[in-house]
Amino acid sequence: MLAVKMIKFLYFNGAKPIASLCKGLKVSVPKGVLLINQLLELGVLEKKGFGESNGGRRPELYGMAKESFYVLAISMDIYQTRMAFFNCSNEKMTETHVFEIELNNEMETLKSLLLNIEAYFQTTNIDRKDVLGVGLSVPGLVNSEKGINHTYLNFGEKGLRQLLHEQLQLPVFIENDANAIALAMRRSGVARDKENVLVLYLDWGIGLGLILEGKLYRGATGFAGEFSHIPIEEEGELCLCGKTGCLQTVAAGTALVKLAQKGILDGQHTMMTSLHNKNINKLSVKDVVDAALNGDQFAISLFSKVGERLGKGIAVLIQLVNPEMIVLGGQMARADQLLTTPIQQAVNTYTMSQIRERTIVAVSNSDSDTGLYGAMAVVMEDIFTLFVNTK
Repeated sequence: MLAVKMIKFLYFNGAKPIASLCKGLKVSVPKGVLLINQLLELGVLEKKGFGESNGGRRPELYGMAKESFYVLAISMDIYQTRMAFFNCSNEKMTETHVFEIELNNEMETLKSLLLNIEAYFQTTNIDRKDVLGVGLSVPGLVNSEKGINHTYLNFGEKGLRQLLHEQLQLPVFIENDANAIALAMRRSGVARDKENVLVLYLDWGIGLGLILEGKLYRGATGFAGEFSHIPIEEEGELCLCGKTGCLQTVAAGTALVKLAQKGILDGQHTMMTSLHNKNINKLSVKDVVDAALNGDQFAISLFSKVGERLGKGIAVLIQLVNPEMIVLGGQMARADQLLTTPIQQAVNTYTMSQIRERTIVAVSNSDSDTGLYGAMAVVMEDIFTLFVNTK
C-alpha cells in the first residue's frame, strides 16, 4: 500500500529528495529510505541526479524508472481512432497507430478495435506483462465508474470496459474524451495546478470537462459536463439527443461543417470548394479550420458565427461556476483568435463583469496526440485506486 502511494506521489510530482518524499507520504525517514531501497532493487525507481542545495550538500533525487511500466492509450473520435504506448514519464514510446472506425453500437466495430489493438501489440517490443493498463478516451455519455458508454459501443449488461478487459486481460479504464483531456490539462498542460478550470474540447462535438477544487467533477452518475446539450436556440434543429435547439446543433464542429457545405452549395467564394475533388460530403472540421487560418474570408465568417453562439453558452458556465480559467482544445481551437475573439465578445455581453474579469480564456497548444495524453491521464488517475482497493 505504501509503495503504491510512493509511486503515485512520484508520478504526479516528479523526482524528489528523500526528505520531500517522507513529508509528502507522512512517514519517518528510516521507513522512507527502506522503501526507496526496495523499489530501487526492483527497478521501479532510479536516481535522477541532485536537487538544489539550501546551504548544505545537494540532495539526491529519486523518481520513476522510465521503463518500469507502460500504458496503452487509445483516443477515439466519431470517425477515427489513435493509439500509442507511453512510459511512466508520459513519453510516447511508439509511433501512433491511426485507423478509421465510425463509432456506433455494432459488435463488428468492437471486434475491429480489438483486432487493431492485438495487431499493434505484435508490431511493438512492448511485453504485455509490462503494461500497467489500457486507457480509452471516447465521446459519448460515459459512466467511467461502471465502464459503460451509453452512446457508443453500448452492448447492454456487459459494459465496454468489461468486454475489453475480458479480451485483453489487462486493467481497462474508459472516460469521456473531454474529461480525459481535462485531466491531462490539469496534470501537465496549460491548466497545470489550477483549481477551478473548465476544459472545452471542440471537435465534431462539444465536450466539457470540469476541474473543481482541483479534482475532476463527474457528478452523481458520472454524466456531468453535457454542455453541448443545453438549449441555446428556440425552434432550432433536432439534435442527436432528441431535443431541439441544443448548442451542439449551432456551435459544434458538425454545425461548422454544415454551414460550410451550405455556403459552398449557395455559391460562396471559398477555397474549400476545390477540396476532396469538390466532394463537399467529405469536408471536415480540419478543412474549415485550415481555410480560415489561410485567410479564407468565408471560413473566417463561420468562426465568427459559431464563436458568438459558443460564447453565449460559455457565459452561462462562467455565471454558474466562476472558474479561474477556460481552456479551449480540439480541432476548432486551432483557429485561435478567429474563435476566441467572438467568444470573448459574447462573454463580455452576457456575463457580469465582477464574475468574468478574473476568468482567463486560454487555447491549449494541443495536437493530434492530445486525446492520447488524456487516455494516459485516465489510467494514471485511477490505477492506484484500483491497487489500493484490491489489497
